[in-house]
Amino acid sequence: MKSLFEENQINIGVGTWQLGMKGWGKDYSSTEAKESLEFLISKGIRFIDTAEIYGNGESERNVGEVLKNFKREQYFIATKIAGSNFKANKIRQRLKGSLERLNSEYIDLYQVHWEPSAYTNLKDSFKELENICREGLIRHIGVSNFSSEKLREISNYLKDCKVESNQIKYNIIERPIQKEINYLNENNIKIIAWSPLGQGFLTGKYMEKKPAGFIRRVNSLFRKESLEKYTPLLNYIKNKSQELNISPATLVLSYEIKKGVVPIPGFKNRKQAEDIIKVLTFNLDDQIVREIDKIAEPIIKRYSKMGFYPPYLPNFVVNIIIRWF
Repeated sequence: MKSLFEENQINIGVGTWQLGMKGWGKDYSSTEAKESLEFLISKGIRFIDTAEIYGNGESERNVGEVLKNFKREQYFIATKIAGSNFKANKIRQRLKGSLERLNSEYIDLYQVHWEPSAYTNLKDSFKELENICREGLIRHIGVSNFSSEKLREISNYLKDCKVESNQIKYNIIERPIQKEINYLNENNIKIIAWSPLGQGFLTGKYMEKKPAGFIRRVNSLFRKESLEKYTPLLNYIKNKSQELNISPATLVLSYEIKKGVVPIPGFKNRKQAEDIIKVLTFNLDDQIVREIDKIAEPIIKRYSKMGFYPPYLPNFVVNIIIRWF
């Protein structure tokens, strides 16, 4: 059986954390964000990613409102169950909540948001997820922020289904160590790239202004020393995008598609949505990819820790923490 990405030739989508209306500043409205998502789908973006924790379900609700305006075959919806909720006896309940908020009878790609704690029985949980997949409530199984070691373990528990994707932080200057990428490629597990624009850092717009919202303020990319470190790369992106008459965002996303990953950029407004749409018809020259690689290679931040939380942190503590999102 072909994966969701192979069968439907999906090479870009959009992330909708910002539709949770929490943590991304106050320079946009839910109406503006929903209108932008509607525009994106109407212009050909088919893959929409969200999660139950974004705004404590608000992102799924807002996405669901937009999706009511489209036929079901016009889009693929991906959402995520929190790793702290991924227990065999809780999965159906959490899925039901997502389905209701999204106004959908099924989820195209259901993902486990991060590696569950050491207290989780992964075998029972993934077997239950496979049962739900057989029933058709979810069509495909994915994970997010999982290590190759954990994925090897999971492969022993699934019989009729497989993990088709791993959603990880991946962009020009932030990506996992190469052995993690190699494992995913060798096992035909698609990389979905979250933070493909470095939360906007790679567009260069924060070279002269501070970002809004606490999510960016705690990101080390936006510190003064990072701006200095990455200025040559940011200047290249700025100058090359001007030469090509495209936005820096369009250039960066096109680069990542060339790398074989599926970027899911966020957006707040129509202008950002238009930059994403441009990617659908723009093909970045391979020479430019090589030039970016040459500049970026010495300064890429390669991380080895895939999980967010210590494995022995109790789930109830994690659930208190994620209320901030």
